[in-house]
Amino acid sequence: MANTLQDQGSRENPIKFKNQDYQSLKSECLKSKKLFEDPEFPTVQESIGLPVDSDPSKAVVWLRPKEINKQAQFIENTAETTDICQGQLGDCWFLAAMSCLTLQPPLFSYVVPDDQSLQNQYAGIFRFRFWQYGKWMEVVIDDRLPTAQRKLLFTRSKSRTEFWSALLEKAYSKLNGCYASLKAGSVSEALEDFTGGIGESVLVSSKSPEELWGAVNRSLARGTLLSCFIQAANVGEVGMETPEGLVKGHAYSITGTTTVQNNSDCTSLLRVRNPWGFVEYKGAWSDNSDNWKSISKEEKERLKLQLTEDGEFWMCMKDFCQYFTTVEMCSVNPDSLGDSDSAWGITSNEGSWVPGCSAGGSPNSKDSFWQNPQFRLKLLEEDDEMGDNELSCSTVVELLQKFRRQRDKVDFLYIAFHVYEVKGACGTLGKSFFTSQMPMVKSGDYSRLRAVRKRIRLPPGQYVIVPSTFKPNLEGSFFMRIYAKKGNKLSKQDDGSCSTNYITTLMAAPVVVETKTTLEKLFEKHAGLDNRLNAVEFMKVANSFLPENFSLSLDTCRGLLFGEDTKGRGTLNLQQAGRLVTSLATLQKVFVKYDQDSSGTMNSFELRLALAEAGFHLNARVMELLWLRHGTDDLCVTFDGFTNCVAKLRKLFDLYESEAKLTKAVKEQGINAWLAKFIGI
Repeated sequence: MANTLQDQGSRENPIKFKNQDYQSLKSECLKSKKLFEDPEFPTVQESIGLPVDSDPSKAVVWLRPKEINKQAQFIENTAETTDICQGQLGDCWFLAAMSCLTLQPPLFSYVVPDDQSLQNQYAGIFRFRFWQYGKWMEVVIDDRLPTAQRKLLFTRSKSRTEFWSALLEKAYSKLNGCYASLKAGSVSEALEDFTGGIGESVLVSSKSPEELWGAVNRSLARGTLLSCFIQAANVGEVGMETPEGLVKGHAYSITGTTTVQNNSDCTSLLRVRNPWGFVEYKGAWSDNSDNWKSISKEEKERLKLQLTEDGEFWMCMKDFCQYFTTVEMCSVNPDSLGDSDSAWGITSNEGSWVPGCSAGGSPNSKDSFWQNPQFRLKLLEEDDEMGDNELSCSTVVELLQKFRRQRDKVDFLYIAFHVYEVKGACGTLGKSFFTSQMPMVKSGDYSRLRAVRKRIRLPPGQYVIVPSTFKPNLEGSFFMRIYAKKGNKLSKQDDGSCSTNYITTLMAAPVVVETKTTLEKLFEKHAGLDNRLNAVEFMKVANSFLPENFSLSLDTCRGLLFGEDTKGRGTLNLQQAGRLVTSLATLQKVFVKYDQDSSGTMNSFELRLALAEAGFHLNARVMELLWLRHGTDDLCVTFDGFTNCVAKLRKLFDLYESEAKLTKAVKEQGINAWLAKFIGI
């Protein structure tokens, strides 16, 4: 059966990154007998993103593997942890994850398809697969690699004839913009992009050596990818080597566990690898340790012990817990630390923070926090995995910010999420709710990482999750996913149906006596030969009634005329002009009421309240679109912009009601979904 658009982005049908199809591109190259040259990631400085060495002898030259080594192979025998050695790029976090990937052959063969070769059907083109925010991507590259003095600048294999690791690094660099975009990161970020699984950080100090060794051992057996690092106390400590030969602030991969019989004692060991390919641990059970002298030859053969400087070493669990601070795990489900495998349900949703509209900041920003995106979470059934009497649901919540690695800039925002219990409330929760309620759970301190996550237990019920940045009015997009043992349902909060009763009354208000006399004089002065007002003429009349700082633009006046039944003439008679002038006076009162600082402008939070009073109860997505359309560069909206919004919404509501009467599908779709399609016109 052919893949459908519905399953695009699944493992079986990954999205073609940059719309580049590997098979068709390869076929074209083989047919033309020309090696592939990737136009989407050219061999230019911008693809590297790092400063150029001024020494001409060290100039960057892009070479294909066979130009570097005539015996070049894509994979030599099998992919192993020692195939990865770090170059001049600070992406140890990515290389540590790459080492972990080699330990899981089925997963490795998916990320690095094994039907590729530098010999058979060679066309200079390769492909790799990565998970990105709920979707799998297939990234195509050519095999031209940056070199200096005929040596690879970045990742290389210990074997000088093997190139899969260098090509995988290039594909990930293309996905993120350039090589420089990988210069800093968290191992769990890359682990998730290799698996589509959930990452989890475990403080070593939170568990005894026995508990942690058991958890690591079980996790490796389940196919979980693991890494570890030593937390640096400050920036100056990053990269500092300890007396034991360990590097602070540096990512290592955990590649194995075992127990050895040492005389009468049984010792638990971890195998750890430094992606540099050198600089190893110097303590007990390291390559040069005397501990190995008491181990039998059979034991050494079982462990395939190689006491060489390759970056990989053994250390006992006790010493590991003494020196390392954090273990990072990534599995296709959150059972890494559990004692049993069980079914987890997953739901996900996406959203964005729009400055001045839906980027409300932290709870410290009391006037705007409620404007952040809100997601309704329903936990359906309790589980009792922990063995206590409390009825609760095991849940893992993860918030990922999207696309913050852009070219040579890694610009993560400080993010967090808060979880509130709601009982019976529906629709978007307002300011009063968040100023009177405390969150049941929060992800922790705001963190400048791609993802924040939290394993929590909550009673069955309904909750609202609010993702936010620490400071308000910061732009970004995000992906949120929820794992729960029994079941859950995650959906974007909506405001339900809209009502225009008030705006209908407002637009039909009678002209007051004082206004009527002045209006008649102005109408006679500005009306054309047809005794009617066009948009330009009405603008002059309307602005005569409004304060100077409330004057209307021609575009807004056209919108007001468009909302009137002019019998196709596009001009107003006296009665229609009077009705609009009166409605403008009412809109002015609404505007002044919500212009709380009397600045003559409203921010998006005030705009939403003003539109609600005018009769428009709009959901977050429609408000975002309105704001993007009418908000100014300094994140405010003028009276002219407010009136323009009202005029546009009035006409759109009329159109919706007309279509809903004729088409059942339009009525079932609902006003907010319908508005989202047309609000930008």
